[in-house]
Amino acid sequence: MKKPIYLHFTLEEYQQRLDALRSRMEHKGVDAMLVTTPENLYYLTGYQTLGYYWFQTLIVPMDREPVFITRRIEDDAVQQMSWVEDSRPYEDFTDWIAQTRDVLVSLGLDGKRIGLENDSWFLTSRDYIRLTAMMTEARFEDCSGLVEQGRMIKSPQEIEYMRQAARAAAAGMKAGIEAAVVGATENEVAAEVHHAQILAGSEYTGLPIFVASGPRSDITHATWYRRRLEDNESMLLEISACINRYHAAIFRPVYLGDPPAALVRGVETVIDILQDAKSHIKAGVRARDVYELVDKRVDEGDLGYTLDRRVGYSIGIAFAPDWGEGEIISMWKGEDRPLQAGMTFHLLAGATKVPGVGMFICTDTILVTEEGCETLTDGVERKLYVK
Repeated sequence: MKKPIYLHFTLEEYQQRLDALRSRMEHKGVDAMLVTTPENLYYLTGYQTLGYYWFQTLIVPMDREPVFITRRIEDDAVQQMSWVEDSRPYEDFTDWIAQTRDVLVSLGLDGKRIGLENDSWFLTSRDYIRLTAMMTEARFEDCSGLVEQGRMIKSPQEIEYMRQAARAAAAGMKAGIEAAVVGATENEVAAEVHHAQILAGSEYTGLPIFVASGPRSDITHATWYRRRLEDNESMLLEISACINRYHAAIFRPVYLGDPPAALVRGVETVIDILQDAKSHIKAGVRARDVYELVDKRVDEGDLGYTLDRRVGYSIGIAFAPDWGEGEIISMWKGEDRPLQAGMTFHLLAGATKVPGVGMFICTDTILVTEEGCETLTDGVERKLYVK
């Protein structure tokens, strides 16, 4: 391993991640694996780029050093950000699948068992079909989720980056709440959030922040849209921040004007459910148990809302189009895996919906510990913010 210019983790930690992956590969029975998911490439090597819309892969053999295959203009990022020494970039006008085949053959992997991330959004069906057609003697195995198993439990350094991200998210949330006044536009609110979030250290996030008001606040994933804020309406503010690609997210309910009594009661109940869920979370508790607790409380709460989604999802490394790691593990119906110390979640425990007013929710990013859970986004009070 070479020491890159930008090193966010020790070479020892990267070696541990690689060794752990190879142990899982051995159990799976493959001789090599092609990693194509941007988050997994970053986790294993430190390499990142916004150019992942072109083909790129890390070939991880069992018995020799990994090989990076990227677009030529991304090779500087490989050299400066990753510990990988063997980089074999391709030109824009060359056949990257043929080059991948040639590298695999040069590594003695023709006729071997090769793992692919079949669930990767960045291994297209076109490239998969061409690679398998070019290597008819090889046996390709689905190794989806093999790298993610290592990402599920965060190391102390990963948690530290998430603490920093949580502080940046809190700074953005406070600025957004302050800017959310009658007469301001959604764009002005979003600008203040970004200004505070970025000055607090945040990089670009996997998803944009969610800023929407009035009727638009009923749209789950709505961003700012030039609308001017009016009296007696809701304001949606869901803010994330990112440090070294590690994310933390937070949601606080906001109302402009005199809130209806049903809304005040509903938000108080939602916050109580959130705290109840936190008190139940600790290592050993099944993910489904948290879901069932929240589901029961929502049914009993007369919140005008029926739980129809997960109540928490893993969060950590992310690139667009998401800021979560929910594909690794989520708190939802039927998820029997137990929580473990070092897991991190964006906890969305319930919501209240008031007809003609909007949907209101309060969320936090949390860290599972042996004895309970720690709230990382503790920098913004949990309450209904009335402006």
